[in-house]
Amino acid sequence: MLPTFDYTVTVLNRRDSKDSPDRLDAWKKTVIHNCAWSVQTVRSVNGTEVSLGADYVARIPKSQDYHPYHEWTKDMEGFTFSTGDIIIRGEVTEEITADNVKAVVRQYPESFTVSLFRDNTNTVEALEHYRVEGV
Repeated sequence: MLPTFDYTVTVLNRRDSKDSPDRLDAWKKTVIHNCAWSVQTVRSVNGTEVSLGADYVARIPKSQDYHPYHEWTKDMEGFTFSTGDIIIRGEVTEEITADNVKAVVRQYPESFTVSLFRDNTNTVEALEHYRVEGV
């Protein structure tokens, strides 16, 4: 089954303090339309205990605004994907700062922290996208 690209997501990119001229973490919010979103329940068994969790996948269409992290950190123009970034299903209206990012994310139950990124923009043109996964 092909994913439907009819979701809006908000990408919260973090520029790590070690990559910042002022040596402070900085956050940037980008709202992107026409994305795909999926969640899969994950079960794990440890003895008699069963734990449930979720694996999230977002597919974001190819964009000229995307920049690899090492380029993006210079001016924070556009958006990027790296481990620790946060993807939220829907449009976040709040401004994001290092002081409020955790509180804002808690308001949106469908969100995940990026643990894996794959650039699928060298595939069939109609399916070119960035794939981000996380928990």
